[in-house]
Amino acid sequence: MAFGISEFKSNLTGGGAKSALFQVNLNYPTSVTSPPVNAKFLISAASIPASTVGTYDVFYHGKSIKVASDRTSTEAWDTTIINDEDFGVRKSLEQWLSLLSNHELNTRSEELTGNLEGENAGYKQDMSVTQFSKNGKSLHTYKFIGAFPTALSTIALSWESNSIETYTCSWAYDKWERKESLSSEEVG
Repeated sequence: MAFGISEFKSNLTGGGAKSALFQVNLNYPTSVTSPPVNAKFLISAASIPASTVGTYDVFYHGKSIKVASDRTSTEAWDTTIINDEDFGVRKSLEQWLSLLSNHELNTRSEELTGNLEGENAGYKQDMSVTQFSKNGKSLHTYKFIGAFPTALSTIALSWESNSIETYTCSWAYDKWERKESLSSEEVG
């Protein structure tokens, strides 16, 4: 049975989610100087995390049966950040990375660790990305628990370009949680 365009449109809630309607919130350890401009205004790209449930084979009379295994997350969460002229967010992230592993001695600052390790380590913070509807209401928020920066990309410089600089920050995290903000009736 074929369906027409009107059936398709009536089943597409809100006309479809728009990839440009999002906001990222970064949090910093207390020993890292927060940038003068809130990073949520400068993060131009991010992602909603992937999730996979692994499998393993169980054999019975020579035949394999797939069984659900552990849930895994992607290795990293990447954000693309617009570089403003004071390098505010970049300086804070460079400071955080330096406190994690000093350039000279390859040591971690005691300011970040204290006596806490694991999920409660002082260098870990919770981050979030929120998807918005076209009417500006929050749809879903994905919270990255125990996140910390692991890599900053280069910033390309060129006399042949007049574009605004961007760079990528990769984040490691322990786990993610999703919080639904609106019911489908509210999105309309």
